[in-house]
Formats: sequence, C-alpha cells, structure tokens
Amino acid sequence: MTAMYTDNIEKWKSLSDIDYFTYFVKSWISFNAWYKNSYPNLKTDREAINEIKSSPQCLFRKRFLSLLNGNNEDSSYFKNNLAHFHYCLLNNHIEYGGDRLYFEEFMVELDKSNLTQNYSNRNISYYVHIELERVGIKRVTVTVKNSSSSKTLLCYTHNEYDLAHFNRDKRFKYLSDSQKRKINGIFEEANPRKKISLLTKSEPYLKIGEYQFVDNEDLIYKATLEIIYNLRNALFHGEIAPDKDTNKVYEAAYRVMRQLVIGL
Repeated sequence: MTAMYTDNIEKWKSLSDIDYFTYFVKSWISFNAWYKNSYPNLKTDREAINEIKSSPQCLFRKRFLSLLNGNNEDSSYFKNNLAHFHYCLLNNHIEYGGDRLYFEEFMVELDKSNLTQNYSNRNISYYVHIELERVGIKRVTVTVKNSSSSKTLLCYTHNEYDLAHFNRDKRFKYLSDSQKRKINGIFEEANPRKKISLLTKSEPYLKIGEYQFVDNEDLIYKATLEIIYNLRNALFHGEIAPDKDTNKVYEAAYRVMRQLVIGL
C-alpha cells in the first residue's frame, strides 16, 4: 500500500508542473490573429513577421519599445521578463534550422550591404552575387575566371547560401589553394546571414535586468521577435523535446509575449 502511494506522489508531482508550451501556443495564436487582421494582404507568417519587424508604425513594435523604455511597473516587469528570457536561452541549448536561438549569437535580419563582391588578382577574377527575394535568398551565383584567357574556372549557382555545399562543388576542387582561399573569403563577405551578439561589454549599452545589451533598441526588438518566431516554428514543427528545461524557456517566452500581445 505504501509503495502504491509513493508511486502516486511521483505521478501527481509530474502533473503539477504547468505546461507552458500550451500557454505559449495560446499567446502566439492571439498574436497570429492580430497580424492576420492587421496585414490581410500578406500571405505567409514569414512575410507578416518581416513586416512587423521593419514597419516603424507597427503597433506591436510601439508596444515593445514603450515597455523597454518606460519607467513604470509594467516596464520594470517586462524588462525583468526579457532578462529572464535571455537567461533561459543562455542556459538551455535550443536550435531551429541548425542555428542556436539565443541573444549571444543570432542572425537578426538579412544583411544586404555586401551582396555583390568583385575581386581580381593575378589575372584571376572572382565574383559573388546573392539575389534576395521577399522572404529570403533566391539565388547565389559564383564565378572564377582567368581574365587573360577568358576561361571560366568555376561557375556555381544555388538557391541557398551554404559554404559547405559550395566547397563540395566538383569545380571548386580544381582551383588552386590560393584561389580557394580568395573565393571563400569573398563568399563569406557576401553572407547575408551574418550573426551578431546582442550583448556588449562596452559603453554605451542598455541595461536589461543584470545584462548589458547593445545600445540599439530596434535591434533588440527585431531579435526578440525573431527568436520567439523561431521558437514557435521549432515547437510547431515537432523539433522540441518537451522536458522541464525546455518548458522553462517557453515559460519565459510566454511571459514576454503575453505582455506584448495583451496591449494590442
């Protein structure tokens, strides 16, 4: 009899844990309904998230920045929640699409500043061009040519930015070691998916909880939204192991999300 009660205790303990995955989903559904109503002409979630990230007049953005910059009780609660969200991501390794989700190293948005790269050295011309479409990368084109003989040494196209895939191309293998280093260098320079850290050790910075974030409120906003969107994707696509540690991450994400959504 005693052993039976002991088993029941453990079962009730497991059931007493709050399922924050469900709470997170409910907050996301509220957000989803809001942006479907606010942006009826956008067909996909990715398009809506991009618009919400980039539009200065977006109500969701205004709500985030108001809480981040405010001095009242709601703002203090929000900043503590955001700091705890960072803490949970830092101490629990969660990935989506092969990339870790955390503020220490994250691709916030596509970098459009170096999409075309040209370089010439010793009669060898190197060229990289990345073509974007509305929601991501459309085409990557790379050529290496001998300028004196007009011979094309390498011609590569792909619909994703993938250095490993590029280096496996059979024509890449025929380049000299020096040519490989040069074309890889400008290939990486053109990378639109560069990761950055939202944390800093130098001034100026934004103090959020005990953490020093970069002094760029718009970047923090975009990173927070993008990380939460990727957490949503990881959960909906079945990539999340629903254990206690992961539940803590989704609790933190839920608390940030709920405070934003409730003001829409």
